[in-house]
Amino acid sequence: MKLIFFSIIFFIAGCGWANPFDDNIPYKTRFEDGLVFFEDEKYAKAAQQFDIIVDRGSHTDLGDDALFFLAESYFLDEDYELALIEYEKLVSRMGFSPYIEKTRWRICETLMALSPNYYHDQESSRKAIIEIQQFLDDYPSSNHSLGADNLIKELRLRLAQKNMETGELYFKLKAYDSAIVAYKIVIKDYYDTTYYRDANLEVIRCLVLLDKNEEAEEFLDSLNKSDESLVNDSFKKIASDILNNNS
Repeated sequence: MKLIFFSIIFFIAGCGWANPFDDNIPYKTRFEDGLVFFEDEKYAKAAQQFDIIVDRGSHTDLGDDALFFLAESYFLDEDYELALIEYEKLVSRMGFSPYIEKTRWRICETLMALSPNYYHDQESSRKAIIEIQQFLDDYPSSNHSLGADNLIKELRLRLAQKNMETGELYFKLKAYDSAIVAYKIVIKDYYDTTYYRDANLEVIRCLVLLDKNEEAEEFLDSLNKSDESLVNDSFKKIASDILNNNS
């Protein structure tokens, strides 16, 4: 047993990396070793080195560097919850850090990664949209602007899909009034998504099933006046079939 213990000690001492249990290792050495692990994509080992510096040496010149690379190590290791905690620490503690723009962008990406599929609660998706929009407002010329726009589109599509699914559930339950509420959320809030067209058609369908044909026709007329690009021949044909109870 003693032989195994001493073998481990000699291995740690001879491997050239900073022993994570040795308090006497200089922070600079730990940071350099952490960067080597980071470049080799050994993110868990890199995080171990950076975490010690953050915990004990945040007052040093390496403090914000270590905090950023700790967050990056978690992010690239797909441990998004821990990554988000460290990124938010950097923003709150070091607002003038040279890493701040990259960190703000990473927060957006992390929130996107943590946002659930459309069939779960979408509060985190809404939070992500707010954060991404704030990033675009603060860094309009950022290299990440296009990526940020795409993230917002994807999240909005997810939110629209959630409301469409809610509408379909109410429709199956024959709760047509509630279905209309869900579909109108898509119409009002997610008009730039691919669900906008179907949401309008489903409102017409629900009104017909509620024996509100006149209201359904008024809804279609209003659409025809306000959104000619939507109410094309194909849309009119489907809407007409719905109004005539053919579909």
